[in-house]
Amino acid sequence: MHLLLSTILLRKLEPEDAPNLYRFRNDPEVARGLGGFSSGYSLQAIREWIECRGKVSDDLVWAIADRETNSCLGHAGLYQIDHRVRACEFGILIGDPSRWGKGIGKEATSAIIAYGFDELNMNRIGLSVIASNTRAVRLYEGLGFVREGLKRQAQYRACGYLDVILMSILRSERQE
Repeated sequence: MHLLLSTILLRKLEPEDAPNLYRFRNDPEVARGLGGFSSGYSLQAIREWIECRGKVSDDLVWAIADRETNSCLGHAGLYQIDHRVRACEFGILIGDPSRWGKGIGKEATSAIIAYGFDELNMNRIGLSVIASNTRAVRLYEGLGFVREGLKRQAQYRACGYLDVILMSILRSERQE
């Protein structure tokens, strides 16, 4: 999938994205809000991760790029895709805090969720989000995701243990 949206482009991850992703993933402010990531990645590890994305059969990951400059702003994708039960997990990283709150996450999330339902024929798309990441929780709820549960003290950051909210959206709940 290569999608030109109103403010961003969703495209294949490229080796040239590695320096930006390295910076984003090692930024403590960015990592603080992410459930699946921490900091401490090497540039080589990021390069290997990008290279592996094309070889993994149960993940689809796209770069979120600036529509004008094609500069990588982060990545988003569907993970643990299981065609048998028609379910997968969603994840997103927008790495530049100055771009937060500008609609990029909503635009990328909406497009990828639509892809999951329309192209992959998923019935359920789940996600996990750090409970203190209220901006993300509001975004997901606004797009129709429903809270399913809470994993208490499931992630650790320098500030201590954090709760993780489990959410999902079903095909039947999707907002067109």
